[in-house]
Amino acid sequence: MASTPSRATALVQTGPREVHFEQFPLPVLEPGAALLRVEANGLCASDIDSWEVKHSAYEPGVSPFPRINGHEIVGIVEDVGVGARSDGVRVGDRVAVNPFLGCGRCDACREGAIIRCAGWPFRPNAYGYIPTRHAPALWGGYSTHVYIHPNAILHPFPESTDPWDATLWNPLAAAIDWAVTTPGTTIGTRIAILGCGQRGLAAVVAAKAAGADTILATGLSRDRHKLDLAKEFGADVVVDVETEDLRDAAHLTTGGRGFDVVLDTSPHATGPLLDALDIVRTGGTVVSAGLKTRPIENFPIDLLTLKNIRLIGCGGSSVQSYQQAAGIVASGRFPLSRMRTHVLGFDRLEYGIELLRGDHPEERPINIVITPTMSDA
Repeated sequence: MASTPSRATALVQTGPREVHFEQFPLPVLEPGAALLRVEANGLCASDIDSWEVKHSAYEPGVSPFPRINGHEIVGIVEDVGVGARSDGVRVGDRVAVNPFLGCGRCDACREGAIIRCAGWPFRPNAYGYIPTRHAPALWGGYSTHVYIHPNAILHPFPESTDPWDATLWNPLAAAIDWAVTTPGTTIGTRIAILGCGQRGLAAVVAAKAAGADTILATGLSRDRHKLDLAKEFGADVVVDVETEDLRDAAHLTTGGRGFDVVLDTSPHATGPLLDALDIVRTGGTVVSAGLKTRPIENFPIDLLTLKNIRLIGCGGSSVQSYQQAAGIVASGRFPLSRMRTHVLGFDRLEYGIELLRGDHPEERPINIVITPTMSDA
């Protein structure tokens, strides 16, 4: 094994859309801690907010900078502190890093919902968001190395797993919570998934793996390549909502009974949530997982009562869903690599953000991977 360097090189954000490269000493590891050599990072919509500083994850008056972004981290364990980690992870293992850090003692942590940890000493409690002023600074994936806190949860993958594929475990974990665990999707469930971005496609995979009987997925005309991919992942019906009538398709697909579960993953657009209330069956469940960033005027609140609809907001992922997602990725059952459209080096991060933001629709981006290199991989 090659010797470990004494310093890490990281891409540090110092303000909105402002980054530079900086070197940091590698930390001395306490018992239970580890050092990860980064192989890949997934890019998601929250990275746009981080880049443009639109999120509200920080307490008032607390500067989010400087920090090392990157929270969908996959890499190789390069060193471990004195003694073994309690999870059995060893040097040389390929792992994904659960982005959230928990105290392990509060009610939320005991429930596996470390995203809501009340005992972590500072906010936010997530890789990719912790400023470098908190020692040992290496809290983000846009670095050659990441410090793994003793409380961090690692999910190992077989050595044969492609690290670029492994980055998909994060959106897949969210999809498992949104499409399966929260609404109770199981064998025989009829589910409609509105929106076919990265997480919408992952929701198709999650629903199929859970045994859903009928899966309908929607998208726009420009999403034809994504709708085709949804079919490959197991969707029975795909609907271009710009050229087809969703209600007619839902009626035909379910024989007029409606869907047991409707998951809305569409960001910003409010129409899909209203559509969900129309196509869900009486007594069914609607899960809202796409942030709208604005109110919905004339929301038909009475439909919830008249149809006995259960409407649930859902965000983030549980420890259990991350474990399930790692298993699905490692199984090779689904051609997840078909979602990967771009692999970019650190020096192309801004271009990756532009792709994700939709500035280059001709590139047809779905899954974008950022690697610790200085050019396109």
